[in-house]
Amino acid sequence: MAHSKFLGVDVGSHVGSIKADLFAAWRGMLGWPVISWLWPESDVRLWLTGGSVGVSRGMSSGLISNEARARAARFEALVLPETLLLRKLVTLPQLQATELAAALALEVQSISPFAIDDTVWSHQSVSSDSNATKVHVVIASRRLIAQHAESNFPRLEMKAAEVWVQQVEKTGFVALQGYGDTRRQSQNRMWRWVSALLVLLVLALAAGIALTPTVRLYLVSVQASRALEIVTKKANPAVEQRATLLRLSQQISSLDKLIDKPVPPLQTLSLITQALPDDTSLLSLQVQGLKVTMTGQTANAALLMKQLGSTAGLQDVKAP
Repeated sequence: MAHSKFLGVDVGSHVGSIKADLFAAWRGMLGWPVISWLWPESDVRLWLTGGSVGVSRGMSSGLISNEARARAARFEALVLPETLLLRKLVTLPQLQATELAAALALEVQSISPFAIDDTVWSHQSVSSDSNATKVHVVIASRRLIAQHAESNFPRLEMKAAEVWVQQVEKTGFVALQGYGDTRRQSQNRMWRWVSALLVLLVLALAAGIALTPTVRLYLVSVQASRALEIVTKKANPAVEQRATLLRLSQQISSLDKLIDKPVPPLQTLSLITQALPDDTSLLSLQVQGLKVTMTGQTANAALLMKQLGSTAGLQDVKAP
């Protein structure tokens, strides 16, 4: 089977570790104050040594003496005394989370004085560097825990309760595996999903509010463009008529200039001389623009009028 490689490195063999690193980074980000306020930890009622009761806001917080909050807490945990615990500091090489859990399980089996099915344990990372990781391991007996709870806290329901142990070097608790912590973790996961969905909804609403003016302007511009197209289609016939009218007006203006232009006297005299018969004498000739007035004598005035009217270049011939 061919392996996927990138720059000579077998990427396929490192997919599992990459996923583990991403998951660990994501879990670390969930602990940031900026993000963790979205899903606060639930109150947990703590049953302490000596019969007293306290409350804690999750395992990372310390003990709070508040009876009202303790009574209202939905979850409860039994805090074990040190007399029931075995602690050991274990040094291991740098390992992934899953590899570290497997190595610690083998270590607990080798050092626990209790039977395998009677052993419960947990761990807390103390320090870590590039070469090694120091882990504090705590071990206890299920049978001894049950006896302690029955003799000191008869009202406590161990089926639903968690079992916590005080951390060594900092404030907070560590939960022993195999007790009722899964119910609280399931609720925390559910609230994280709900909070994440609410955050996404708020971001979507904020984006919608920010984009609303832009979208509105875009829709208005599209509507205006469509209205302009409709008006342009309706105005096209009028525009064409206006263009035709302008062309006609220009032609008329050109014609007016030609009409108003006076006829050259010499051309007029030559045209009339050719048009007059031999029995006609011309006494005077007056040219005003395109109008020519003649005075003279002829043997047959009617025939002269007819002949002048049929001459090319002369029109509207009248006798005073």
